[in-house]
Amino acid sequence: MRWLLLEKVHSIHKGKKAVASAKVPKAPYSSEVLFIEMMAQTGGLLVGAESDYQKDLIFAKIENATITNVPKPGTPLQIEAWSESLGTEGGWLEATITCAEGSVARAKLLLMAVGGLSAGQTKSITFHEAFMNHFNVREKIILPS
Repeated sequence: MRWLLLEKVHSIHKGKKAVASAKVPKAPYSSEVLFIEMMAQTGGLLVGAESDYQKDLIFAKIENATITNVPKPGTPLQIEAWSESLGTEGGWLEATITCAEGSVARAKLLLMAVGGLSAGQTKSITFHEAFMNHFNVREKIILPS
């Protein structure tokens, strides 16, 4: 995952919902693909919290996705991902992207948490130290009450 699509992680309500923000990228290819990735990355924050970010993630499936609007590059976006049945192995997530003008995208995604993706790996490559520090991920976690 190219985590730099997200600009800020706002909150991770463990087991329930993650909220992040970004801007519509200026890309030489379709923004729609990047919207899907933004939703997967935000959902990845939620899945990662289940294993304290020790496992790697696999973006396994897109059940459905709808892009309703493609705002101009630089437009601020809010991304939310949530799940009602998340486990340490991952699960199905719903995600949305909105901007000031309204809905941008919605999707149902399957993200899976797995052990190391390469032989001899002892730390997560998905949630590496630079990523965790850049977004202050652990400071954004809100535990269930």
